Amino acid sequence: MTPAENAPWSVLEWAVAGLASVGASAAAFVWRLMTRLHTLEIAVGQHRQDLDAAQSNTESAMLRLAERLAMLHDDHYRLRETIGALPSRGDIHDLELRLGERLDSLASRFDRAFDPRSP
Repeated sequence: MTPAENAPWSVLEWAVAGLASVGASAAAFVWRLMTRLHTLEIAVGQHRQDLDAAQSNTESAMLRLAERLAMLHDDHYRLRETIGALPSRGDIHDLELRLGERLDSLASRFDRAFDPRSP
């Protein structure tokens, strides 16, 4: 056979090889794109689970913080009531004066009881 006889088939073979190459390249591109999309879908799902877990942890931490703040609030007002019930400086000073008067009275009674001139 001469090259002139194979010329139409060589163009046809070239066209088929080109189309097959383009088709295979397109299929490989789509395949890689699909695997990347699948990987991204898995990553997004994992991130969504992580986000849900973080939100759950945040909510539980907020609840614990609210409980602790409520306890602190109760302790604060209980402490204010306790401090309010304690005597003031004026009360302690008055008590000191009364105690001093009673000690003076007791001392004078001892003096009278042990005085040899008393009947």
